[in-house]
Amino acid sequence: MICYNCKGNGFLRFKWEGEESIEQCKVCNSSGETKENLHYQQYWDDGAGSPSFYYGPPLDVEGDKGFKNYKIYPIKSRYNGSQG
Repeated sequence: MICYNCKGNGFLRFKWEGEESIEQCKVCNSSGETKENLHYQQYWDDGAGSPSFYYGPPLDVEGDKGFKNYKIYPIKSRYNGSQG
């Protein structure tokens, strides 16, 4: 499934105060696609102020007006880097 966060580009372009910044997409690890067998944290609202949270496979929200402000978040690694 095409990554909703980067629209399949693998990167995000940000413009702020005349500066442009390009960052790699952390949701799809710059591949442009999300894996349908992995679970992601997702958020949207219905436009009337009712937020919804979902943890599961990526939703296909393209063109669906019921998913206003849709966000998908990167999978957090279980490894925190500390040696205990």
